[in-house]
Amino acid sequence: MSFRRQKTWPVLLMAGALTLTAACSGGDGGSGSGDGPVTIEFRWWGSDERHELTQKAVDAFEAEHEDIKVKVQTFEWASYYDQLTTTMASGDAPDVFAVEIRRLGELGRAGQLADMGELVDTGDLNAELLNSGEVDGVLRAVPTGANTFSVMVNTAILADAGVELPDDSTWTWDDYHALAAEISEKTGSDVYGTQINFNDAYLRMFAAQRGEEFYEDAALGVSAETVADWYQTHLDLLENGAPSADLSTEIGSTGVEQSLIATNTGAMGMWWSNQLGVLTSSSGEEVAMLQMPREPGADTNGMFLQPTMHWTVSERSDAKEAAAELVDFLVNDPEAAAILGSDRGLPMNSTVLAEIRDELPEADQESLAFIEENSEELTAPKVYPNGAGEVPAMLQRYGEEVIFGRMTPQEAAEAFIDEAGSTLS
Repeated sequence: MSFRRQKTWPVLLMAGALTLTAACSGGDGGSGSGDGPVTIEFRWWGSDERHELTQKAVDAFEAEHEDIKVKVQTFEWASYYDQLTTTMASGDAPDVFAVEIRRLGELGRAGQLADMGELVDTGDLNAELLNSGEVDGVLRAVPTGANTFSVMVNTAILADAGVELPDDSTWTWDDYHALAAEISEKTGSDVYGTQINFNDAYLRMFAAQRGEEFYEDAALGVSAETVADWYQTHLDLLENGAPSADLSTEIGSTGVEQSLIATNTGAMGMWWSNQLGVLTSSSGEEVAMLQMPREPGADTNGMFLQPTMHWTVSERSDAKEAAAELVDFLVNDPEAAAILGSDRGLPMNSTVLAEIRDELPEADQESLAFIEENSEELTAPKVYPNGAGEVPAMLQRYGEEVIFGRMTPQEAAEAFIDEAGSTLS
């Protein structure tokens, strides 16, 4: 199967539609194997809203594929990988399941994932983002959609503070900190300039601005100096603009609906682009997306296109073709895209996106416009090393040691580097 390679999102949208190959496309009303009716198991994690949307997409798939029945299995995020690991160990993995890029590499290298390049038509999918599903040169997963991590701003709080939206094409980290402090000072004790964030995506961009890759092959590429400076920024914000360590930790343990922006108790925060809708609806206010601030002299802001998650097919599935037809439907069919919206990121199929873009909710259209406007800055990640799924929790744990004063930023950075180094492979 040949892949069409395209560089940027706008080019994708301008490209004409390709005819989906008969061998891979859905809609033939059968399992694709010619062996009669088949039942496949489909597993994902998420909120009740995501479960409802995905079930509607499954219903639409079954209506077009009378010989394929889909047994859905839904989980909360906290228990998802424990359950998946257990079922894989017992040889009973679901036929189709979602994984995030942090876990994709180790599952692919362990031989748990089928070769999706042989099963699913990828001709109209964003080629750069598609590469994030490759493990050792083999496509083991298909991204569900595209996201980017950015600064979100509750514009009503800025207006209340009497400050203007910053120029995100030129702003620096010093500007970001100064603005957070100014907003907190002008809005009083119950409204904050920003909330701190230990997401590894934030550190990845912070490091990229210094010319450091977060991962280099099977190891960390980021230096202890950069991690220490990054932890120091959290301390600085606690002094000027963010809630106390106790309150920041409490807020950080909740979801986007309880964030400062969503509850109109804070002006800024860092969130994924598919969370713009929730921030907007929860706050009832206009929320603006901005480029990440950068260090003076940096050649890049470090922003990237993130595959929100990936669809995979189990290597041990007895119904790979039927499982692949479901994945093909989810990423290549306009009806599925219209149902799912941007819940798992904006559709990465150029033809599908062109068909539904005018029907997307306003927040999704704003996210799409932001990605298109900044496409020259957005790169796509490669698959992560084994053990990468443990890194976010490490960053959070050592970060909390810093903000509660039990470790210095340098001590925490060195401890993080040591622990990550012994975990990654």
